[in-house]
Amino acid sequence: MRTVVACSVAALTGVIGTVSPQAVAGAAAAGCLVDYSVTSQWAGGFTTAVTVTNLGDPVSGWKLAWSFTAGQTVTQAWNATVTQNGAQVTAADAGYNAALATGGSAAFGFNGSWNNSANPVPSSFTLNGTPCTGSATSTPSPSASPSASRTPSPTPTSTPRGGDGSPADPRIAYVGRWDTGSSTGYVPNWTGAYLETAFTGTAVKIKQRDAVNMYVSIDGGADVFYAGVRGTVDLTPTPLPAGTHTLRVSYRSGDTIFQGLVLDPGATTVDPHPSTKLIEFVGDSITAGYLDSKLALSAYGWVLGERLHVRHTQIARAGYCLVAQEGCAGQSTQYFKLGSTGATEWDFSRYTADAVVINLGTNDIGHHVTGSAFQAAYTSFLSAIRAKYPKAALFAMETFKQRYVAETKAAVAARNASGDADVYYIDTEGWLTPGVDYADGDGHPSDAGHIKIANRLAPVIAPKIGVSVP
Repeated sequence: MRTVVACSVAALTGVIGTVSPQAVAGAAAAGCLVDYSVTSQWAGGFTTAVTVTNLGDPVSGWKLAWSFTAGQTVTQAWNATVTQNGAQVTAADAGYNAALATGGSAAFGFNGSWNNSANPVPSSFTLNGTPCTGSATSTPSPSASPSASRTPSPTPTSTPRGGDGSPADPRIAYVGRWDTGSSTGYVPNWTGAYLETAFTGTAVKIKQRDAVNMYVSIDGGADVFYAGVRGTVDLTPTPLPAGTHTLRVSYRSGDTIFQGLVLDPGATTVDPHPSTKLIEFVGDSITAGYLDSKLALSAYGWVLGERLHVRHTQIARAGYCLVAQEGCAGQSTQYFKLGSTGATEWDFSRYTADAVVINLGTNDIGHHVTGSAFQAAYTSFLSAIRAKYPKAALFAMETFKQRYVAETKAAVAARNASGDADVYYIDTEGWLTPGVDYADGDGHPSDAGHIKIANRLAPVIAPKIGVSVP
């Protein structure tokens, strides 16, 4: 049975500590707040999300420390370097998230093992050696008397700055290509786009203009399907425990216009601190998840992104080709648009992909695209994506029907020959078993087929973007 535990270590009872008179004059203020949430738990294992907020002066590097009390062991971590010595655990910044401004936060997570009997939340934390009490204290200048000491007075508990749940709320993260220019609400484009945030309180509702089908996950739990709902939709008919909770919403079909969240009186949204890594998956119906149980949410791109604990989005649509010919929409041009239809250009400054995984060519053969035309288009496509994402790893997958294999390899080789070494060809032969891993004969992978693809992609993609494979 899956158990969800959430705890915010906002204030500890008693004195913060005694400051020595030998402390350096003018040292930085220190104080912090920690949100520690066990987001999932199973026999022998658990997953935890941690957010540390700096309440003192800015720091350029951080170490968060705590002790386990029931023999728990960290087995894997992301967005931090976590070491353990007995019960003592230290999580150090990952470099890219080392700087914490006053009020700034860093989020990381880890998987661990437990004794299947008790998995208590740590009772205290320290940030760079200072207790996280939910308040800021300053180190005093040296006293005239070397024997003097000073005990800071406790200060009121600090609360993370929050948002109001409106579409423009900066505490809501929009992953993928969203149209944020409409006065009626924000609209996701393509497939696999989603929004995520965290919120305080015990309940959350979502406002929808008209009937929509959507998936909702709270506190990292299974995606719950809402069919044909409209208006103000209660996402927590059973109140949650008081605390901070996470929310993710992905639209499937219908009137996919997000008009905001409704929270408890006095509650706010909180920065969800999503992973800084993002993978784009570009393709046709296979990448979009056509014919599997949850469409985008059970397609290999979504499955892989969730497994690697990174953001992910699918720039894909059924029936699309690489080359626009004989009525087939071509991703060689449409990829650069806001939506799967229309001519509005996408603003690539909205986010940067760390990897782009391309699976195209299955449909081009049916529209009489020649090998030479396909190769030229693919080479140009890779070059154009590189111009948008100078540092991304680019991957060209062999189609599962082995179409345009030589041409795809040649396009990758051309980019490599031009000096672009971060472009890779992925051989997919043998990944799927005909008649077994498909939902419709040998055309579209089943849920199990998509999982197989994700499992094969994981060790290929992960090291190129600096993450580990669980």
